[in-house]
Amino acid sequence: MSKNEPENRAPTDTDLSRLRLERRRDGQIWLLRDGHDDVAVRARPCFPWTHPGRYVSLRDADDSELILVHDLGELAADARRLVQEALVEVGFVLEITRVLSLESEFEIRNWKVETRQGPFTFQTKLDDWPHELPGGGALIRDVAGNLFLIPDPAALDAHSRKLLWAFVD
Repeated sequence: MSKNEPENRAPTDTDLSRLRLERRRDGQIWLLRDGHDDVAVRARPCFPWTHPGRYVSLRDADDSELILVHDLGELAADARRLVQEALVEVGFVLEITRVLSLESEFEIRNWKVETRQGPFTFQTKLDDWPHELPGGGALIRDVAGNLFLIPDPAALDAHSRKLLWAFVD
């Protein structure tokens, strides 16, 4: 192993058939690593989105890529099922990384945000407030029914926190 390689490496893309994942009671998917601490992972689809069964990044809580799955067919059946479930879950929720502006007018609140998927503008009803999630975080539903997640409001930049202060602690 070279100096630049992390000690706790997960299986490489050449042995993905041995990749072991499990969903635990906390609802998260965990990467099981022999001889090392297990780690919670999130699945992130990579481009091109036109190939949903290809190029899936498994990332830790710091959003560092642990494994790149080139093709879900390389995974054992149980691991493939869990990754597919995770992709369905993230496919409908956009993760907010910054709040650029937040303005109210009449009965609508206009949001300009940056998400992991790119910049986005959406609207919520003036009396619709973000839902606080167990364990922290906030979930916002826009007028079109799209979901936006702020996993840890305290981790946002100062400007974003200032705009959100009335909505989340």
